[in-house]
Amino acid sequence: MPILLTIGTILVVIIFILFAAILDVVIAFKKGIGKTQAPSPSARWSNVAMFNDGHRFMDALKRDMEGAQHHIHLAFFIFRYDQIGKEMIEALIKHANRGVEVRLLLDAIGSKGFPKKARKKLEAAQIQFAYTAKLYFPFTIYALNRRNHHKTVVIDGKTGYFGGFNIGDEYLGKKTDMGDWRDYHLKIEGGGVKDLQDQFLSHWNKANKTQITGDVYYPKLERGHYEMKIIPTAGVGLESLFIDHLSRAQKHVFIGTAYYIPTKGLQKALLELLKRNVDVTILLPLRKDHPFVRPVSYHYLGPLLKHGAKVYHFYQGFYHAKVFIVDDVSCYMGTANFDQRSFLWNDEMSGFIYDKKLISEIEKMTKEDIRRSMTFTYDDLKKRPLIEKVKTQLSLPLAPLL
Repeated sequence: MPILLTIGTILVVIIFILFAAILDVVIAFKKGIGKTQAPSPSARWSNVAMFNDGHRFMDALKRDMEGAQHHIHLAFFIFRYDQIGKEMIEALIKHANRGVEVRLLLDAIGSKGFPKKARKKLEAAQIQFAYTAKLYFPFTIYALNRRNHHKTVVIDGKTGYFGGFNIGDEYLGKKTDMGDWRDYHLKIEGGGVKDLQDQFLSHWNKANKTQITGDVYYPKLERGHYEMKIIPTAGVGLESLFIDHLSRAQKHVFIGTAYYIPTKGLQKALLELLKRNVDVTILLPLRKDHPFVRPVSYHYLGPLLKHGAKVYHFYQGFYHAKVFIVDDVSCYMGTANFDQRSFLWNDEMSGFIYDKKLISEIEKMTKEDIRRSMTFTYDDLKKRPLIEKVKTQLSLPLAPLL
């Protein structure tokens, strides 16, 4: 009898915890705690360079940091304490020692493995460090899912970086289980840097309860050659931005993403395009870095494939890009994946490009990626083993968290 009581008590406790967790998320989500509507900034003119290779990205970033005169601001979702991470720390210490202000802002969950000894090393060099998107009470489970997914750097308020690369060995292809890492990252100079600086200082000031501002962080910026909008979102607004751009397509749409778990609205928008005979191509990684994402994505890919969409799996490494192109007239590149976590939960940074010449260069990159990919057809989807189909159904309730 005591054993039965113990088991019953444990079950009651488990049910209570689950109920409390669900209530935590539902109430906070409906209240929209911490979420802000995406602004509508004017298009700015910037010079733009693109990177789809981690080595080239890191080399360029280090060169630009060498030229820093006043400050280096870095915000990353993931910052590993591995070979690449340690090299970056040493570089930051070197620049701090020559009098450059250095601030490092890391997501509290994405970089939870960042060790105290690394923090102490940074602080000893007068490098300012903070965590963003920290947990709080009440609504702890909700806060756990509200992540800062930015991967941005601002140097002297004149040069900025944002895109898909974090700091770690895998992003330079140094982890054999993932292979070469394929990602897209932008370097900008010109008007758009102000938008990156605005977001960094906003998150920094919130995390530290400070008010860092001043003209020294906002120097006069020269007009660049390429028109683009840089739009930050905080768990709301990104879905409508994507739908607005994609729905304008007349001929073709290309989507490159690590994870395909769209909202109902985005899935409906893509199906409408297919019904209008718009060519829809989706490029995904063949390799998996999450146990539930692939099974859930099959649920959404099925209807698209059935209506004529083309789906490819990148097989030469891990594909982590975040990009879409609409009719050669507009292009998205940023930090957001094509998943519900990016649309409904995360703080993201989105770049919308409208220059045809620049879009043409991005298209060349995507076509090269497709040449390194294999086709995934509707027949392939239907021929999946039974266990894979079961995984899809069991994993589907997790879609809003993926």
